[in-house]
Amino acid sequence: MKDFGLYIHIPFCSKKCDYCDFVSFSLDENAQKSYLEALCREIDLVKDKYKAITFSTIFIGGGTPSIVFDGFFKALTKKLYSCFKFSKKLEFTIEANPHSLTEDKLKEYLSCGVNRISLGVQSLDEQVLDTIHRTQSPKDVYHAFRLFKKLNISNVNADIIVGLPNQSYASISRTANYLKSRVQHISVYGLQLEEGTPLYRRVKSHELRLPDDDMVADFFQKTAKILKRTGFNQYEISNFAKPGYDCRHNQLYWDGSNYLGIGVAAHSYVDGTRFCNTSNFNEYINSLNGGTLPIKDSETLTPAQKREECIMLSLRTSKGLSLKEFSANFNENLLLSKKEQIERLIKLKKLEIKNGYLKINEGNQYLSNAIILELL
Repeated sequence: MKDFGLYIHIPFCSKKCDYCDFVSFSLDENAQKSYLEALCREIDLVKDKYKAITFSTIFIGGGTPSIVFDGFFKALTKKLYSCFKFSKKLEFTIEANPHSLTEDKLKEYLSCGVNRISLGVQSLDEQVLDTIHRTQSPKDVYHAFRLFKKLNISNVNADIIVGLPNQSYASISRTANYLKSRVQHISVYGLQLEEGTPLYRRVKSHELRLPDDDMVADFFQKTAKILKRTGFNQYEISNFAKPGYDCRHNQLYWDGSNYLGIGVAAHSYVDGTRFCNTSNFNEYINSLNGGTLPIKDSETLTPAQKREECIMLSLRTSKGLSLKEFSANFNENLLLSKKEQIERLIKLKKLEIKNGYLKINEGNQYLSNAIILELL
């Protein structure tokens, strides 16, 4: 059986950043306590179904997991360890924002078995952070790294966003150059302008201007060059890691492996079926208080959907798409069925075939969506 991952969503934030479209709420400690109780009830309701599973990864995301009250994760992980089985080589990641990270919180995470921190840096340019109403300052980031050093935390990811308003290549390079010697993994995301967010309204009203697509692509490629020169491998379009530090949990998504999601708005994929919990906080709590799982939607993927996902996810990775495995799984020779498109993309040096794998050429990863669409 492929590795099985566990995702837990913590939906609390002190304040939403202007670009954020994730499910998160600004709620008090009583709400956090109610949510912790609901998480434990959900774990109790599913534990028998997954008792034979050995989870290889845990990823706690949000929201801002580092904002919850001290002791939250000690109670949560005690429940997890009593109900599920975990690999001896467990990768246990927790997301954190610099402004809410303290030494006591980090000590709690370590005591719970956390061995990987994902820090939401986004930018070290104060003007950019102010423009998007980000709650942190560069000083908060510097303080977080002092804490990591003090506590000997050596497995750290940092998130960077390119394409933010007021952003320049100079500010992005300063951020990348600061992080490259301090972390083992960096995720570089292009800004997604999500409808309904404050940033979307400010851009549409012409209050703010974003860098154009060509400029963002240039920002991304130049950032990638900085990281690669420092020993980072771009093992997936947005993800760069030093040897041995690829994020195993995220690889489950790209490999089509199983993962279970716990919490409000959490998504799962198990044995070809995708399902998700309600994104309504009160509905989530009330459902579990009544002894019912808060599943909102469920879909069993068709062979055609699995085929498309295999192409899309595999081509996001540096490894690429195994033509042999694809043929065995879908009874299709992609080199024949998409012969014209593949030959043209190879001539344009956007695709290559290497050791039986179809791959997007280096330097074209940021244009992957257009390339992938031609093969679906």
